[in-house]
Amino acid sequence: MRDAFSILSRRRLLLLAGTALRMEASEPPFWNSKPPGEWSTGDIYQLVNHSPWANPVQGWRPGFADPFRPPRTGPPPAPQEFGPKGVVTWESARPIRDALKTQLPGVFSNLYVIGVDGFPTGGSLRNNLRRATVLRSNAKPKWSVNAVVVRELIRNSAVYAFGFPKAAARIAADSGEVVFQTQFGPWTVHTKFKPKEMLYHGDLAL
Repeated sequence: MRDAFSILSRRRLLLLAGTALRMEASEPPFWNSKPPGEWSTGDIYQLVNHSPWANPVQGWRPGFADPFRPPRTGPPPAPQEFGPKGVVTWESARPIRDALKTQLPGVFSNLYVIGVDGFPTGGSLRNNLRRATVLRSNAKPKWSVNAVVVRELIRNSAVYAFGFPKAAARIAADSGEVVFQTQFGPWTVHTKFKPKEMLYHGDLAL
């Protein structure tokens, strides 16, 4: 009887644990369940480093195999060479501004702003950085727009912020992935954002 009771107890514990995990998975993320004033330091770190608005990235060197493209048939590609690691953040999104408790410079008014943290410029001038930076969508309708403004924001480290005209970047909550790409010295920085996940209290936050 004791063995049967133990087995039933273990099954009950596993069932309860599974239920708890499902409930936890179904809970809304903290940015949609708590006001910004209640966000912890850990919450803010997560939001600005690993969230729908912030993607960890690693640079890679052009001329080597692109790690974001599927492998091709035929001869093997050249070895990949990876560079610095950093974070790409959708700086103009309201949750990011609520977390940082600062406003963007006025030059970014009416622009989508994306920041890159953790990469040295490699001696590149601002105009070169701007010309090498693009935001695009491969979904329908396809579009591609270059940055029109670049500024350096000072936080714990230098963040290079790129502004894109909203009228040229047609993004909706049901849009496909949006691709950001730029070039810091020899390193290409590339990442994707998913608008359907970038909802803040029910509204698309960009």
